[in-house]
Amino acid sequence: MSYDTEAIAKSLREARTAKGLSQRDLSTLAGVPQAQISRIEAGTVDPRTTSLIALAHALDMELALVPRKAVPAVKSIARRSIGHGFVPNSSALKEFSRITETLRSLQVQMPALDGLTQLQRSVADLERFKMATIEPETFRNIRKTMERIQEPTRSLQALTQSQEAIKALRNRLAHDLPSLPQSEDRPRPAYSLDEDDNA
Repeated sequence: MSYDTEAIAKSLREARTAKGLSQRDLSTLAGVPQAQISRIEAGTVDPRTTSLIALAHALDMELALVPRKAVPAVKSIARRSIGHGFVPNSSALKEFSRITETLRSLQVQMPALDGLTQLQRSVADLERFKMATIEPETFRNIRKTMERIQEPTRSLQALTQSQEAIKALRNRLAHDLPSLPQSEDRPRPAYSLDEDDNA
């Protein structure tokens, strides 16, 4: 195993354990087979870029090319980020994976149902946020509402309720993101495209 591969494997493993995820949980979130994650973390395989991107996104990370001189600073920041991150609720992630399973089942059983594709997009949109901070009960209630879509007399009502619940959750997650610093605290750019030459 090369040094680079070993460093990648170690970073992925640390990020996964910091979030309280098992390899199976990560597999569900990233869409990468658990056996592949195991091989990547063990350093027995050179990870493919597509797998790395999927795993990174599932772990709230990004792949980036960094100038060699900046690597020590980036590593220091990354260590602090992982070490002092939030303690996630793995039960919430499991409940979210059950939502995606329920949705897949609905797509198989009712492929022609209007609105199901939009519901799928809304659920996928949630993956951009730190869902592990949400109470498992919230996801459980959404899943139970989605399961009622299968009932012929309640399908449209349940579909609408599911969409509204996911929209409300997405808004809540969006508002929970850290706010930008106040304008006087923000770093000022060295130049602006809107500068007046006459000033």
